[in-house]
Amino acid sequence: MGTIMAIGGGRYDNGEILPVLKHLVSLSGKEEPNVLYVPTAGFDYIIGDEIIFDSFRQFGCKVGTLFLTDFSLSPVDIERKIMAADIVYVGGGNLKFLMNTWKMTGADKIFRKAYEKGIILSGYSSGAMCWCKEGWDDCGENNEFMFIDCIDILPYCCAPHYDNDYWHVFKDAIRTRTVQGLAIDNGAAVVFKDDEVYTLCGNDGGKVWYLDNDGNETEIE
Repeated sequence: MGTIMAIGGGRYDNGEILPVLKHLVSLSGKEEPNVLYVPTAGFDYIIGDEIIFDSFRQFGCKVGTLFLTDFSLSPVDIERKIMAADIVYVGGGNLKFLMNTWKMTGADKIFRKAYEKGIILSGYSSGAMCWCKEGWDDCGENNEFMFIDCIDILPYCCAPHYDNDYWHVFKDAIRTRTVQGLAIDNGAAVVFKDDEVYTLCGNDGGKVWYLDNDGNETEIE
């Protein structure tokens, strides 16, 4: 068993999710943990992401980046970078592109290996969904929502930003699936650590929900 923190969304620039990131860092048990930022879902475009680096650095972290669209990286290079991390933090963006890239590079299998080693897997939006069996993302043609097969460490179909009406259509969409839904509000996070499951939120609140296949919601405390 290992540790996964899935964050539904929220803002870095006003410090909304800083309490969540602080808790994430504390899970490592280290004073200066190595954080590996993986911006695949954003097509490895990190202009504007400096605030993410700064957010982790204020908690004493050393932050590196893994660009999986850099096809000069060998599978050995990718594995070396991932396995040297204490915390993997995956950014938001296009979940379909993320999973296609991870499968093409073999990173999906390496992340599973990292989980089994005890490296903390975490992320925001697409970076939350990727650890589940499926994700529900607006990455289809003309921004249509679609289900994406993900790594399947967590046995859920996941949707972020659930407090936003635009994403709340997940409540109806989950009725077409065979797995339980996991819906995470902006500002909220859920931690799966060994056999323990618990939630926390940033400065503006937020909740996390299980959804059954009839769309019925049960709040996770």
